[in-house]
Amino acid sequence: MGETRSISTPLDRLLPWRWAESLSYCNLLWIPVKFDAIPDGQKEWLLSFFLKLSNRLEETHQLHGEHFMQLQTIDDNSGIRQQFMNEMLKETPLIGLSRRPHQQEAAPPATEDIEAFAKKKRQFRAYDYAPASAYWFLDRNDAALRQRYLGYGGLTILYRKQGQANEPDKPAVTATMPLMIPAFLRRDPAIKQLVGDLDLKKPEKIPAFLRDHPSMKQVFHVFDVNSMKEKNGLALSPFRDQSKEIFGEGIQRDLKFEALPFILPRLSSQDFFAHTEIQVRRWFDLFDVYAAESPDDEGIIMACRDDLTAMIATVIEEMRGKGYRYWEG
Repeated sequence: MGETRSISTPLDRLLPWRWAESLSYCNLLWIPVKFDAIPDGQKEWLLSFFLKLSNRLEETHQLHGEHFMQLQTIDDNSGIRQQFMNEMLKETPLIGLSRRPHQQEAAPPATEDIEAFAKKKRQFRAYDYAPASAYWFLDRNDAALRQRYLGYGGLTILYRKQGQANEPDKPAVTATMPLMIPAFLRRDPAIKQLVGDLDLKKPEKIPAFLRDHPSMKQVFHVFDVNSMKEKNGLALSPFRDQSKEIFGEGIQRDLKFEALPFILPRLSSQDFFAHTEIQVRRWFDLFDVYAAESPDDEGIIMACRDDLTAMIATVIEEMRGKGYRYWEG
């Protein structure tokens, strides 16, 4: 086991966050949250806190938050489900598996269960027999994602190093042959407009005649091309395979494993105490900070690889100075 980790910040400076003092190999904090019917004051405080924390993590540690939402949470709440449907094209959700470390796969219903469902003696709940799933939002409007999905009990944020998960995919083939156009064609106004800024070394660049055409303005307004390129790079990033390698133990031989886009860890505070230091440190190969709404804990847990308590305390004190107070309810 490693050396016992001590906290560098007085505990009262972290309130309303509580620190798990007995955990030695990472910093684990918890804050109570009233899910589903979250009070406006709680949500306002949490949105402000995560906005400030996210900005500091990006500036000082080059960490960017990847946002995920549990499928069942969306499906169980009609209000958030409608928001999800309305914003689907913009948020570009990618669905993957969500599981606890070393979790056993759900067994299909037994014969007696099926009979009970058929006779309506028991209500059938598909989520009792199907693997849990989560959406990964490829959109990078983080503040809007938190505004929309925080407070329902299914939001997870993984703060990771910049460059690991958001590098755009490079074109597999780069053209090297020159573009040969006869002189008489280059002088033609229509051809000149078509090839004026054509660059074969940048095949993803949209030509000006198409980019500036009035009929295409609405298309580009709805489908941000630069954003789409970033999302494609994110979807093909190393995060996918790394998440499956770390949290896919026990299902690697399953036929559907290769087709999984990613595996999102679904952790509660108890998971950090129930696993060894080696196992927990391995989790931090995927992320530096894990922040998740945990219904089991009746609040949000936040686990940090490094001691970030001084940064967290500074954010909280800034908020106190502006009049923010957290009502625990």
